[in-house]
Amino acid sequence: MPNILSRLLPFLLATTIVSQAQAGESLRVAYEDKALPPYYIGDSVQVDPVSPGISVELVRMAGEALGIEVQLVRMPWTRCLNLLQKGEVDAIFNASFKEDRLDNGVYPTKAGKPDPARRIATVAYSLYAPSGSAVTWDGKALNGISGSVGTPAGYSIGDDLARIGVKVEEAPDTVANFRKLSSGRIAAVATLDTSGDALLASGQYPRLIKIEPALSTKDYFLMISHQYYAAKRPLAERLWQTIADLREKKGADLRVKYAR
Repeated sequence: MPNILSRLLPFLLATTIVSQAQAGESLRVAYEDKALPPYYIGDSVQVDPVSPGISVELVRMAGEALGIEVQLVRMPWTRCLNLLQKGEVDAIFNASFKEDRLDNGVYPTKAGKPDPARRIATVAYSLYAPSGSAVTWDGKALNGISGSVGTPAGYSIGDDLARIGVKVEEAPDTVANFRKLSSGRIAAVATLDTSGDALLASGQYPRLIKIEPALSTKDYFLMISHQYYAAKRPLAERLWQTIADLREKKGADLRVKYAR
């Protein structure tokens, strides 16, 4: 018995230390107040307690697994980024990688690059245009654009399009962009296909179509503030890994839940 206890003692002490270190831990997490089904649900500052979306549930489950109290708030995306940079929130999601966002916070990395294995989701951006327009996209070249392409404010697709010489016009959200497109004020809309497809399916925009193929497919991450990462780096790394593990284990069940 003494030998068994002596072998178990280091493990018990280590477990106790970890538990004490995480006791009382909290994480202030912000995400956008616009719907991005199935990743987050509803255009609202409120967080649905039952069906908030896949990404929200993954963050909550990761917090529970690590003994962290997750405090969720919703706000416009540009404000999420600004408050992350100031350290007024500890983390935000869903964030694709942009070089200039490294000023705002920290991504999970491997060999100096964003680590796709520790993503929270993978989402596609697509182009939407009026039926019968000259707009085409073959996966490499964008043609037939006469005017601006609307994008949601702060979304990375706007920078991507600007880099290839496209005139970009931002709006608060995809709904505002679709309204502008319907009234002929812009030539096309580039947005997340989860948002664009949902608007097409609503029947409110019968004269708009989706242009295939997708403009791009991007991994999305939980970004952590520089302040939080500097103070709690080991915990931040465990959080990213736990989200990845849960995405693999629970992702299929969550997709079924939000497909209903």
